[in-house]
Amino acid sequence: MPMKIAKLNKRITFQRKTRVQDNEGNWVEGYEDAFTVWGAIEGGGSMRNPEVTIAGALGIRAPRKITIRANKQLSHDMRAICDGRIFNVLDFSYAKNSKSYIEIICDEVGING
Repeated sequence: MPMKIAKLNKRITFQRKTRVQDNEGNWVEGYEDAFTVWGAIEGGGSMRNPEVTIAGALGIRAPRKITIRANKQLSHDMRAICDGRIFNVLDFSYAKNSKSYIEIICDEVGING
């Protein structure tokens, strides 16, 4: 079944990793905006164990699927931001029976602590 354009109702900004200088002149990894598109975000159900430990803090990782129109700028080392939520891109491919839409599997990441 083809994607209905009306379902792409979230404004999603994709960011790429970059190195930036902090206030003390140290180079640290950061992110910069790469492109912003309309997309859809769906819950991923129980694809994996939702809890992992990140640097001693409990990180809640909830798998999600983001669907956008095909975009050649998308890469695996990006993250997506939507309504203050952060999604790390894990993998992506064209949507079933479509070369116009890409389905992106990602982890929604929030740090408790």
